[in-house]
Amino acid sequence: MARVLVHLPLNISRAIEEMLKDFGRGMKQKHGIGLEIANLHKCLAAGGQGRKWDLESLPDLLIGNANYILRLAGNNLAEHVRPLAGRFSLRPELVRAGFADSQGYFHPFTIVPFAIFYNPQVVKEEELPRVWADLLDIAWRGRILMPAEHHMAPKMIRALMQAYYPEKAAALEQNMVFAGAPINVVNAVDEGHYPLGITNVTFARVSRNKNISMLWPEDGLFCMPLVMVWHKKADDRLLAIGDYLLSDRVQEYLALQTFVPVSGAVHTPTALVENNFNLIWRGWDDFINILRGAMG
Repeated sequence: MARVLVHLPLNISRAIEEMLKDFGRGMKQKHGIGLEIANLHKCLAAGGQGRKWDLESLPDLLIGNANYILRLAGNNLAEHVRPLAGRFSLRPELVRAGFADSQGYFHPFTIVPFAIFYNPQVVKEEELPRVWADLLDIAWRGRILMPAEHHMAPKMIRALMQAYYPEKAAALEQNMVFAGAPINVVNAVDEGHYPLGITNVTFARVSRNKNISMLWPEDGLFCMPLVMVWHKKADDRLLAIGDYLLSDRVQEYLALQTFVPVSGAVHTPTALVENNFNLIWRGWDDFINILRGAMG
């Protein structure tokens, strides 16, 4: 039985797990290998067992945010993680942007953009921030809502902004309010309780009262690659899961969430293309250093 650990944003976690279970049934029949799929959120909620894992006991495959594997004890990737550089292809523009890990440890299957949105009934257009650094101005003190701190978006935004604007770390804590689930953030901005909100892009496009508009910063969108990481001892047959996550079925589902598909066979979401989006990304070394710095 092969172990697969899933650590994904809430809006896609259940659907991807069901897709993997469906694919796993086919693998069992075709290759004789079964899949045990565990959800990290549920593991931790059930008593924190996941916190005791280290790289030696790493699941055969980890699917999700790279920060979890970097948080494991030891942190010696070369000794425990299987390098597969070039095994899974990315669309050319993502390769040019540096999303392909040259060491072959982290294999993106989608890129999650983080979005700033606002209530035009509460804030005037001329007052809107133009770049991410503007969010740290005193004018936004206590006025920017994000989900509670255990969610992925606030963890990533806090880590990225502290790394990019270290001299304004205090302003970051003063300006951001962390509360509730992503949909609560959307509703609070939609209802006028806060002028600005930040979530992953999927939630930012949901508005109950249609009082939300997306903001497209001039310097681009902060983002988070969702990746596949294989243990060195993983069975070769499990690489087929990576091919499945890059299949049209999965990639089209991810594109419907306004995530960036890594497969060149699937179109980038229209909402991103029409707004000439670009992703803020300085490469894997920079991203890994930011995550490690955030974990202390």
